[in-house]
Amino acid sequence: MNALTQLPIGTGYNKRSGQASLDIRRGEGDTLTITATCDSLAREVIRLTEELTRIRDATEVSEKPPEIVNEPTGWQWFWIRIGQLSVGAAALIALKKYINGKSIKLWKK
Repeated sequence: MNALTQLPIGTGYNKRSGQASLDIRRGEGDTLTITATCDSLAREVIRLTEELTRIRDATEVSEKPPEIVNEPTGWQWFWIRIGQLSVGAAALIALKKYINGKSIKLWKK
């Protein structure tokens, strides 16, 4: 530790052992920057990231979510059908009067 504090600012030690390396640099004041790397760990991170991406792509659902359709409620269907029946009945009455030769009056005066 004394050797590190004696170093000039910006210099440091670098040690490599197999695939692992350690770098220690002295900064301003009492600051030490320590960086450690290992090739096998970096390779393992890349492998696991690729595996995760592959699994995510394999399990991704390609179906579209169902569309939300606002259909009429039962009460609304009731009034729709009543309206359709009323229009149909009025059309049949008008057709019957036309066939019989009577004048068609929509409103009585």
